[in-house]
Amino acid sequence: MFISLFREYYVKIVVEGNPDIHFRIIRNVLYLLSKIYGFVVKTRIFFYKEGIFKSIRLPIPVISVGNITTGGTGKTPIVEYISRYLQERNRRVVILSRGYAANLRQEHNFPANKACNDEYLLLKENIPDIPNLLSKDRVKSGLEAIRRFKAEYVVLDDGFQHLRLTRDLNIVIIDTLNPFGYEHMVPRGMLREPLKELRRADMIILTHADQCAPDKIGFIVDRLHEFAGYIPVIETIHKPTYLESVKDGKLLDINYLKGKRVFGFCAIGNPLSFRKSIEGLGAELLGLRIFPDHHHYTSSELIALNKEMGGIQPDAIIITQKDKVKIRDNSDIWDFPLWTLKMEICIVKDYEIFENKINAILN
Repeated sequence: MFISLFREYYVKIVVEGNPDIHFRIIRNVLYLLSKIYGFVVKTRIFFYKEGIFKSIRLPIPVISVGNITTGGTGKTPIVEYISRYLQERNRRVVILSRGYAANLRQEHNFPANKACNDEYLLLKENIPDIPNLLSKDRVKSGLEAIRRFKAEYVVLDDGFQHLRLTRDLNIVIIDTLNPFGYEHMVPRGMLREPLKELRRADMIILTHADQCAPDKIGFIVDRLHEFAGYIPVIETIHKPTYLESVKDGKLLDINYLKGKRVFGFCAIGNPLSFRKSIEGLGAELLGLRIFPDHHHYTSSELIALNKEMGGIQPDAIIITQKDKVKIRDNSDIWDFPLWTLKMEICIVKDYEIFENKINAILN
């Protein structure tokens, strides 16, 4: 929610040049808070570098997937992609997640009926046979992965800032649509730590490369090399694969959307990418309702959305899989077809570098 408010203020102040004194005051306050936050972050990193805070190594390889900005970079699909890669090579792999914004509950097959988040549910649906342990203490859950599941490898979800756990491969995800978090630390910008800390990475993966002009990608890569040296930079896209009915699981070819009048809603970190995906499939997007990332939909909100659709009369309503896993228990309220746009990660440049980095850990 705070990040969503920041984006609104950022557009009004910086992009639109809004001279309103209240926005200027807010900007200055956010700037001060970002300096305080930055000092805390830099101090913590310094303590780990100097050995004042100790990092712990698990007895098995750890592959970390994280980002340097808040918001959606496409991290979860990359976690899924790497986990599948390891599994397909007959390695026992377990995902270790922090479980940020865990306010959802599972009635079945969830230990002690604890809360989880939408990313957990998404991974559970797509790779149900790969365990995913939720805990703020990733060292403890890593040892649990070895004890309970005989894990040979762990994938550390959102692990770039988790310095307590030593990793064997450090991957950072950068979204080409907003690569540098407005160049400021949280809350003035969206950086979780200074950009120069990218030098800790072993590989950088660019997401949504197809939604960014080639010259801009070149600019992003050049800047990444300025901050991090010549660390390998891999380019990926989120490729739409098919549509799935939320109500009955029926599948449709994505070409169905061409020429259709559709409405969308989502609660993800990067709604711009979702918009571009829908429009790129030839649909006429009548509107896109955006909720904060990790938003937990209430029944009243969904009923109100369905009622609103009565005045719009779309051919279909389109959502992301991350939204679908949170609202499938309300699949009967809709008066219009509700479809999930399913996506998959595709590496479109330098796949051999990615493969060599992963295989070096496997071997």
